[in-house]
Amino acid sequence: MDVKQYIPPARPPKESDTVEYVQATREDGPAINALYNKVFQMGRSLDHYEWKYWRNPAGPPTGMLARDKQTGRCIATGIGQRRRAWVNGKDSYGALLCESASDPDDRAGGHVWRKVMLGFGVSTNDDHGIVWAYGGQSSDAAIKIGSRWFGYRIMMELVPWEIRLGTRSSLRRHLGIFDGILGTIVAPILDRLYRARWRKRDFGLQTAEVTRFGPDYDELWERYRDLYPACFYRNAETLNWRYIDNPLWKHRVIEARRDGQIVGYMVWREWNDHGAMISTVLDFWHGKDQEVMQTLIDAARRKALAGGSVFLRFALQEGGPEHQAFQSFRSGRKSPHERVDKIICTPMPGSTPMDQPMEAYEQLGTVLFGKNWFYTQGDCDYRD
Repeated sequence: MDVKQYIPPARPPKESDTVEYVQATREDGPAINALYNKVFQMGRSLDHYEWKYWRNPAGPPTGMLARDKQTGRCIATGIGQRRRAWVNGKDSYGALLCESASDPDDRAGGHVWRKVMLGFGVSTNDDHGIVWAYGGQSSDAAIKIGSRWFGYRIMMELVPWEIRLGTRSSLRRHLGIFDGILGTIVAPILDRLYRARWRKRDFGLQTAEVTRFGPDYDELWERYRDLYPACFYRNAETLNWRYIDNPLWKHRVIEARRDGQIVGYMVWREWNDHGAMISTVLDFWHGKDQEVMQTLIDAARRKALAGGSVFLRFALQEGGPEHQAFQSFRSGRKSPHERVDKIICTPMPGSTPMDQPMEAYEQLGTVLFGKNWFYTQGDCDYRD
């Protein structure tokens, strides 16, 4: 496959009389975080920024920023969180495109931002040896612009599925005026009747909720990783950083064991969506074993229900084994509440985009196409 057609043209940006372009360093963190908070109207702490980019066990981020020469103010940024992957049976690194931004008060912001992003692609390849980048939760507008300017391509679409955990959300939607009465009297009774239809699925497996990933998760990662041409690292160090040490969210983890040996796990996050508690699955490592998958889904839905959630949701590639597992539950359905998550991927061009090592082209030929991936929303910075 000739992947050169997907490599966008790019060159390092040249500074002007008023703007300089520099690689982002750790010392630039306060300026980058301040721009992020301004553009996205957030109040993220510097500690959260540090966790996301600099405590990452995969290594430091790649990035470029545009700086006003006179004031030192950060005008635009393009930051890539380093992500370690397993591609074609070898270690590989990708850059997670996130939080690229330009100051809305700067007239040249859009023009400068484009230069920053093109420079980001070149420096990520030249200075860090990373030849591909990706991103999730991409809007149609961003994809349209990114396709024209930077070579974005949609490598896969994750379709949200859900399992209803009770009747409360239906009662609220159809009989909202009686929500208070029904919520305290009728809903619990109907919920018990609803759950009585659930068939327990354990297939002789043992499940337990855990609060930290231990050493046996390293072996589990290595046991399953070669089932896929491409997947992101799921060793204990990475999982603990991504989910357990996350400063913003508390995640729940349930594992499955067969005769004492760990055979899979699921990670989900509970959050409030307009007054309704939702459990969203962010990771699901199972070795393509339907017994493991169905056991974990069943155990997670019971845990999520006990935590007050009304839906267990998981965005997946339709037609895959996860889709089959969710469909096996009678209440499993395509979610009408969540939009499809479009995952983009693009080569990092480097200063000599058509003169890359052969291994780089082999990596690109794999990672650019979703059919090669095991990927979950936790592999991105999903609402982090």
